Amino acid sequence: MELERYRQKLELCFTEYENLQVQHIDIMKNESMPDLAAMTQKRDKVFIRLKENLDNFVKNAGVQKGIERVPELAEYETRLTSIMAVSEELSIAIQEYKNKLMTNLAKIKQGKAAMQGYKAANINY
Repeated sequence: MELERYRQKLELCFTEYENLQVQHIDIMKNESMPDLAAMTQKRDKVFIRLKENLDNFVKNAGVQKGIERVPELAEYETRLTSIMAVSEELSIAIQEYKNKLMTNLAKIKQGKAAMQGYKAANINY
């Protein structure tokens, strides 16, 4: 019964993290100025809970059944692989967003420099 409680908590953590990833990918696709720091902080917080609950489950499953007799581990490995793939997709989206910001910032700086040049030219007359 104790192991079932650990399994249920772990299931909730997996689901929470997977749902959060879906939300963050949606935010990256649909928002023009996503709050990357808040997104990262939230993912980190949920990941820590996921890791702790996975560690607790594995530790208790190993004690109660022997680690080789825990069929859920194969399922959890698959889910972790999927989470890592989605994390890679999210990382790519974030990097593309940062690159776009840097390009736009360079254009703004160039425009600002041009405006300063016009301003200086106007003063001399």
